[in-house]
Amino acid sequence: MPTAKKPMSQRTQLRLGREIQEQYDRGASWAVIATDYDLSQWKAKKLAKLYRDDCDRRAHLNQLTLFG
Repeated sequence: MPTAKKPMSQRTQLRLGREIQEQYDRGASWAVIATDYDLSQWKAKKLAKLYRDDCDRRAHLNQLTLFG
């Protein structure tokens, strides 16, 4: 019986998401990125989206403190 993988911590998800997003921004395809990280394309896209959402959230918080 296969064992379930240990869930990734939020820090790990954001770190991987940043690395994946950087590779995608440099022109790598989702298929190549997924293969490099031994993930499904869906999971690679999800991690990159988590990273982008976190960046947007932080930028919004910085704007609130700047203009708040």
